[in-house]
Amino acid sequence: MRTLRTVLAALVAALLVVGALSTSAGAGSQPKRIIEEIPPKTKQVSYNAFKLKGTVMEPQLDGTLLPYAEQKVKILKKKCGTCKWKTVKKVKTNESGVFKTRIYAPDRGRWKWRSKVDNSNGFGNTKGKVWTLYFD
Repeated sequence: MRTLRTVLAALVAALLVVGALSTSAGAGSQPKRIIEEIPPKTKQVSYNAFKLKGTVMEPQLDGTLLPYAEQKVKILKKKCGTCKWKTVKKVKTNESGVFKTRIYAPDRGRWKWRSKVDNSNGFGNTKGKVWTLYFD
């Protein structure tokens, strides 16, 4: 009887370990969306404001791209290389997957900006390019 319980306990423990490993392996292997942005340095709107425009697309299994329509995109900012990213804005894409917003450069120093789309619908977290805005 004790041998049966020991074997069953070992079998249950092995199944739990295999299940935990397969769950953690699947979480990191989700496909990413595609974020294409126009560099904000080329689109100065006013003294310290720049226009950030980008497109978010979802690649499909058949090789086509569908727009990430009517969904949220986070705009993140950080002040230094070791600082954490902070969400500054949440903008919504249009029916074509395009988002537009203004981002600002500081009077002194440098700020780094990037866009991010959270995981949903089988896609993982996707981060855009990092842009640095400053005045000389």
